[in-house]
Amino acid sequence: MDTRSERLRGYIRRLLETHAEALWQHLPQAANIVQQLVNTLTSDAYLQHKPPLGPNQYVLGLPPAHSEAIRQNSHLLDTLALAIHKAGHDIGLQFPVLPRVLLENRPDLPPEGFTLEAQIWEPEALKTVPLSPEVNVPPQSAYLIINGSHVFSLERPLIHIGRRPDNDLVLDDPRISRLHAQMRANQGRFMLFDLKSTGGTLVNGKHITSTILYPGDVITLAGATLVYGQRSTRPLQERPYENTRPHIVNLNTTVTLRRPLFGSEEDGEN
Repeated sequence: MDTRSERLRGYIRRLLETHAEALWQHLPQAANIVQQLVNTLTSDAYLQHKPPLGPNQYVLGLPPAHSEAIRQNSHLLDTLALAIHKAGHDIGLQFPVLPRVLLENRPDLPPEGFTLEAQIWEPEALKTVPLSPEVNVPPQSAYLIINGSHVFSLERPLIHIGRRPDNDLVLDDPRISRLHAQMRANQGRFMLFDLKSTGGTLVNGKHITSTILYPGDVITLAGATLVYGQRSTRPLQERPYENTRPHIVNLNTTVTLRRPLFGSEEDGEN
């Protein structure tokens, strides 16, 4: 293995160990799980794909005692998913849907055993719009109006919407799923996809699994109302939102912006 590959794998290992430290404290097999994750994320099968595409669904099998401990602290699985997302982002992987980690109880495993299965997962509807720079061309000057008062510019080809903090548009409402919906550009138009959310996704009052968006369409996600628009110039606002920053909306109080969860090289590590 060359020096660059060793450094890359070392970086991912440290990131996973640090960002998911609370999870590893429950698992004596932590070092082996981390190593398998490192091997998975740095596999040539993913890095040499065009575009580089990372596995986004992980099923962690644990013996009953450890499985129950994690089940009682299920938020720790989100912590690991966030760490996987950051690691993949930092080495140039793209995820068709944000990573998620599922837990499987495995009575057949020895006390310190585990299984870890990784795959690329996306709802069937999303597969109709392949991830490709030639296909994922966003329309110019598209935007969402959130609850009638806040504007979120749509400049990326993929926009993840949900409650988890690594979404592009974070909606702070417990009725909204962690990974609720995705907007994906398709030849100059945006399509909206529901990601099997608990509360569902409505467009103009009708439940959808996928649909093309047209200016004026009203999107309802639990307690949030989003109006899709396009115009020839950027919507007027005091200060245009930078596309590199996730937009966080607390539906009960105020709108705030923070630095991106995954900073660019210019931003440095956060």
